[in-house]
Amino acid sequence: MAAIEKFENEPLENKIISLDPKRWIVLAVFSMTTLLSAFNWIEYNIVQDVVIFYYNSSLPENEAQKIDAVNWFSMVYMLCYIPLVFPAMFLLDRKGLRLSCILGCLLTFIGACVKCAAVRPDLFPVAMLAQTICAIAQAFTLGIPARLSALWFGKNEIGLATSIGVFGNQLGTAIGFVVPPLLLVKTSPINVIERNFYYLLISLAVINGIVLLLCFIFIKDEPKEAPTLAQWEVRNNKSQNNDSDYKQFKQSLISLFKNYNFCLILISYGINTGAYYSISTLLNLIISKYYENENENIGIIGLILVVSGLIGSIICGFILDRTKAYKLVTFLVYLFSFLAMILFTFTLKVNIWVIFGTSFLLGFFMTGYLPVGFELVAEITYPISEGTSCGLLNTSAQIFGIIFTYSQGRIIYNHGALAGNIYIITALFVGTIITAFVRSDFRRQMALKSDEISEERTIVENLNSVGSININKDEIRF
Repeated sequence: MAAIEKFENEPLENKIISLDPKRWIVLAVFSMTTLLSAFNWIEYNIVQDVVIFYYNSSLPENEAQKIDAVNWFSMVYMLCYIPLVFPAMFLLDRKGLRLSCILGCLLTFIGACVKCAAVRPDLFPVAMLAQTICAIAQAFTLGIPARLSALWFGKNEIGLATSIGVFGNQLGTAIGFVVPPLLLVKTSPINVIERNFYYLLISLAVINGIVLLLCFIFIKDEPKEAPTLAQWEVRNNKSQNNDSDYKQFKQSLISLFKNYNFCLILISYGINTGAYYSISTLLNLIISKYYENENENIGIIGLILVVSGLIGSIICGFILDRTKAYKLVTFLVYLFSFLAMILFTFTLKVNIWVIFGTSFLLGFFMTGYLPVGFELVAEITYPISEGTSCGLLNTSAQIFGIIFTYSQGRIIYNHGALAGNIYIITALFVGTIITAFVRSDFRRQMALKSDEISEERTIVENLNSVGSININKDEIRF
């Protein structure tokens, strides 16, 4: 024990690293926070026809404009993120994990409560206001997974922790695909639809309140001890840097946009994730073009799309932790996302049950790409804060999401679902080509390898300092 204390304040190579057992609780509470945010995102759009029917008196008269208005329940999440990304990144990077997470959960709770007050056919604008509050909340939590995993988890857990953080968001989307169609049916009387809206929204607000309380109790900025030597070095450099928070943040942004690999991934990630947002938002519109009055099955297809993505996220995170083959895994996942979209598109007519299988493949690869993209960027931009780099990735995703959702929705309305899906296939093809040009420049892995060498040297030096042990390169002699 004395030997450990002796080296507690030594330089980097002699620093003792420890893992806080509370890290899994912190990750679980954050996952619940992002789950609720995702549920709020998709809950209206998966029952688009019911929402149009119920709020008809406060919607535009033109059918295409009604569809656009309801699609904004999803697109407002993307729109709000774009102007808020820089203050959100600054808050996460310079003010800490706790404030960002609590602020996001608090705003989601407020938005959920306002939704309860918007259950009336003439109050569509109030429902949109509530959704906008939830959208603002998302800006403060969407970039957290990679940052949380770097701050709290060991070097062999980072990929898995990031995947679990993304998993929470996707699980929220999955539940959002399934629950609303079970409660809200277009053929039900208007009073039954209204009652079930209340059941859904009040339950959601109560759960949000409970999770907000858990955030106040369990979420901390970082553990007392750094989980990796790479993270300890980041803390050490930060403590020695006397520049203002704003100046450091500005320097990080400049460094990112000068990074060739980051700029390529910024575009390719935006295309893939934006395409996923568009398919999720328009799933009801796409499938109902071929199969009418199938809302429950469409909800199950949405569930499959997300659950398969959860599996993909965990598997890809596990593979990254074991192989460290970031470039290869990223390219293959992207390529198979492109191929799965082709399969999904050209089997839509066959049978609705076939879509269950093709949506599994599509979700597995498109959602599985999310943590892969986060971790690849964290690798090539180290030691810049993961919150900053991933925040820019999410901004790109929101921009492409708005473009794809609006344009694909219009293409589907005017030319059919096939034309709309081919548009997305073309975009994914471009993203695959861009991904192929990303270079293997894994800076965080280089730092971690340096840590391993330092740890080995520390063990040798510590044992030699005892005086009774001499360590040679290939033998131990007493």
